[in-house]
This record gives sequence, C-alpha cells and structure tokens, in this order.
Amino acid sequence: IKQFYNKPAFINAVCSKIREHNFEDYDHILFSYHALPNRQLNKIHPKHSISACSCSKEMPAHGEFCYKATCYQTTRLIANELQLSSDNYTTSFQSRMSKDWTKPFTVDSIIKLAKEGKKKVLIVSPAFVTDCLETIIELAEEGQDVFKKYGGEKLQLVENLNDSDIWLDAIIDITSE
Repeated sequence: IKQFYNKPAFINAVCSKIREHNFEDYDHILFSYHALPNRQLNKIHPKHSISACSCSKEMPAHGEFCYKATCYQTTRLIANELQLSSDNYTTSFQSRMSKDWTKPFTVDSIIKLAKEGKKKVLIVSPAFVTDCLETIIELAEEGQDVFKKYGGEKLQLVENLNDSDIWLDAIIDITSE
C-alpha cells in the first residue's frame, strides 16, 4: 500500500478518535502534519513548485504525488466526515528545521488561534498513526505551553490510532483491498 490517506477505513478510524473528545465542545480543530523541506518536496512535485500549489483549496489533478495535497485532502475528508464547517478547522505543519519547510507552521497556527480568542483547541496529527515524541512532547506539551502563553486555555491532543481495535480493523480492511 503506497498511501492510505484517502481510504475510508483510515478516515473513519481517525474520526473515531476525534469523537472520543466531544469535538463540538472545542472552539477549533487544528490538524497538524509533519513538515518537510520545500527543496525535497520540489524534487518530486510535478510541473511547478510546491509554493505555487493550490492544494490547500482543492485536490489538484497531480494531488496523489503532492505531499502537501495529500495532507490537505486528509483534513478535508476528516472534516467532511465530522461535518465541520471550514471556519472550524485549519491545517498546519510541525517539526520544521528551518523557515524553508512546509507552511503554515503549527506553532504559528497555535499562536494565531490563541490571539484570535480561541480558548479550547483540539489538535489532531493524522500523519502519525502512533504517538511519539513529536506528538506527545511537541504538540501536547510544548503546544499547550505556547497556547497558554498567548491567551488560550486548553490545547488537547487527540491520541493517535496506536494499537486501537479500530485501527487494527482499518489495517485489515485497507490491506484486504
């Protein structure tokens, strides 16, 4: 399986984890994906540079070959399944090593949401199927500190799929195709 970002079993599994948090009680949902260097993305991105990609608005024809497009499409599929309005969620990218990595940066998005007066934000990292230092430390702990520093109250990380039964069922479903 090359990719599974758009497989219904995966989308449903992530949505199941989000639903465990009564997502309607939050002011906003922030979807955070791992950032990559733009130079790396440009090497594999067809026809034009990653910075010119319209993938944040729609899935382009070349989308399955565009990392950024698959991230935004994952967000759209999850948002559609949860029936979220477009002003209740955003997509961002974490774990950058320089300013020339995939944007918008998650830390900047967290600050922006706090400055906009959002008090409770749910953060989801669908690109990680298991929790790791980048989700637990970077998002849950450091993200919470930044959010509070700029006026937010609660930044809640949605636990990743890890070894949940719903994820195991999804793997079976995806690989059975």
